[in-house]
Amino acid sequence: MTHIQNTPPPQDDPAAQSDLSRLSPRTTPTWEMELLVSGATVFGLLQLPPLTDRLLFGLYNAASPAVAVMVMPLWVYVKFILLSLAGTFILHLALRGYWVALTGLASVYPAGIRWEKLAERSGPLYMEASRRSIGDLAAVIERADNRASRVFGIGFGLAMMMLLPIVLVSVLMLLLWLWSLFADPGDNGALVALSAFLVFTVGFGAAVFWDRQRGGKAAAGSLEGRALRKTLDFYLGLGFSRTNNPLLTLFSSNESGSRTSVVMVWMMLLGFLIIALPVVSDRLGWSVGDYAGLPPDRRGIADTVLSEHYASQRGDVPQLRPAPYIADPVVTGGYLRLFVPYFPTRDNPAMERVCPRALAAGDGAKAARARLDCLARIHAVAIDGVPATVRYDAAQDPVSGQRGVVAMIPMHGVAIGRHELTLLPAPRARDLEPGAKPLTPYIIPFWR
Repeated sequence: MTHIQNTPPPQDDPAAQSDLSRLSPRTTPTWEMELLVSGATVFGLLQLPPLTDRLLFGLYNAASPAVAVMVMPLWVYVKFILLSLAGTFILHLALRGYWVALTGLASVYPAGIRWEKLAERSGPLYMEASRRSIGDLAAVIERADNRASRVFGIGFGLAMMMLLPIVLVSVLMLLLWLWSLFADPGDNGALVALSAFLVFTVGFGAAVFWDRQRGGKAAAGSLEGRALRKTLDFYLGLGFSRTNNPLLTLFSSNESGSRTSVVMVWMMLLGFLIIALPVVSDRLGWSVGDYAGLPPDRRGIADTVLSEHYASQRGDVPQLRPAPYIADPVVTGGYLRLFVPYFPTRDNPAMERVCPRALAAGDGAKAARARLDCLARIHAVAIDGVPATVRYDAAQDPVSGQRGVVAMIPMHGVAIGRHELTLLPAPRARDLEPGAKPLTPYIIPFWR
């Protein structure tokens, strides 16, 4: 009688069995906390970008020109933080999940990869290349663990890089707002803000260069040494310091300088591209696909029906510059309701050029009517190319809260069929110069 003896599967390395059957002592000690933070916050972070767009777009469209010039940088920095953290947590969850899967399977199969079984179905050179590519399984698990922790830390570090610019832009915006309460900064507001930003950044760069060239040679008690220390202490107090971002400092001090720079630059470029692309594509009418037989999908193009021009279709997605809109493509009542958003950055300067007396007339009812009639001149309306006499009244968009004006245009006598409403935007200074090309109007098709 033959006795069959159960033998354990062959192992390439007995030491690998104990290593793979339990967590390595070199496993990142914070892996559980990383998973908790990523899993608990990623879904909440995905809800914040639209709220940020609504808040800051509304501020941009309501602010004076001097303040609005600082709102867009603030929006970019805040959006970068939100997208960086959300992208970091999603990628970290995937990488950490991969590590968990590797660790779990290694505990189920403590012998590791059974290369002798795989060799039965593969050639020797292919097997040699495969073993060389994977290497030691314990090292693969450790690399997966470290990779997830690096992504988690670098993502947080990138988000922290935007905190100082947010503080600087917020302070400048507050100062410009206070300035606008007592006087009109005009075009000087943007110039002052840019100058202040350059003073801080160029001054810090000069101090760092000074320290690298002369810091080791300047005596502690000398005038140069005291001036250099006070200058650096001033900037460090404002937050111009690597110690304010220990995550990136730890990474860059343990990796090569060129590698750190490449990683930071490419990740920041990717982040800014993701932020800017929706706004630019919306303005230029870019779309995915080859629609050579259709007109461009942007404002002011004839024979194009855009959902943003109709209250029944435009939804509640925040827009940087909301478009004028009517209620619906099909007008069934006796009046067509037209809402035109009011943008201080465009309409205020336009009123100063077209009808300055109306803008400075005062606060009475007659003065308010004069300003609304001025807006009727600026935002002239035509139906099928025929100028229409409209009376604007102040109103507010119930969805976005954007203030503007509304006109009720009579439809009596308008024939059944397709029609086009055209509306002029507020002109810029260059649009009023002799020889300037005509303004491109908004075109809103509708049917009776």
